[in-house]
Amino acid sequence: MSIDFTCQKCEASFELDAQDLIEGTEKLLCPHCDAKAPANLSEDFVAALTEMRAQIAALGKKFAVSMTLEYEDLEAELEDEEDDEEDDDEDDDELDFDEDEDVEDDEDYDDEDEDEDR
Repeated sequence: MSIDFTCQKCEASFELDAQDLIEGTEKLLCPHCDAKAPANLSEDFVAALTEMRAQIAALGKKFAVSMTLEYEDLEAELEDEEDDEEDDDEDDDELDFDEDEDVEDDEDYDDEDEDEDR
C-alpha cells in the first residue's frame, strides 16, 4: 500500500510505502526539502497505519477495500466534530437547575406539615 504525500513547505509530491513506514525502513521525510514530521506525530501515524492495515485484512475476508483520504476532507470533518462537541457542552449548561428552587419547595412542604399538625 503506497501513500502519496505533498509537502506543505515546498509543495513537492512524493510517495512512501506504508509497509516501509511501519517497519521503520522509511521515515516520513520530504525527499526534496528534508521537511519531516515531528517524532510523536510520525509514531502515532505509524501506529494508526498498523491498526488500519490489520482491520482492512480482517475486512478483506468479506470486502475488497480501496480508499482515498484528502486532508481537506478530514479537516472539515474534524471541525464539524468540534462544533458538535461545543453544542453538547452548551446543551448541558441549559439542563442545570437552580438548587434554591428545591430548597424553597421543601420549605413549602414543611409549612404544610406544620399546618396539618395544628
